[in-house]
Amino acid sequence: MKKVIYVTIAIGFLASCKPTFYVGSYGQVNQTQVVLSNSNFKVLGSFTGVATDKKRVVGVKHREGLVAQAKANLLANAKSAGVELTGSRALVNATVDVIQNENRVTVTVSAEIIEFTK
Repeated sequence: MKKVIYVTIAIGFLASCKPTFYVGSYGQVNQTQVVLSNSNFKVLGSFTGVATDKKRVVGVKHREGLVAQAKANLLANAKSAGVELTGSRALVNATVDVIQNENRVTVTVSAEIIEFTK
């Protein structure tokens, strides 16, 4: 009887193991790396986007909407300055600030846009 229990436990442990195959970087084909020994990117600018709404309207679900609006405002400000996220450009050092008072919630998203050169 003990052998049956031990065999059952051993089969349970072995059946729960799953072999994995690591492809590297989650299977991404195009990779861009920042190498600190040489400069392979240039900073195109620092931009800010702001979104605000009445506190009565904003709940937990709507805060994500305010962050999305602030990010869209950031991208619109960058586009008006002549910088768009195309090709090998990326947002870096992004920060999200949420300021609340009795009446309003204001979300500010700040980020730099860089372009990889090599």
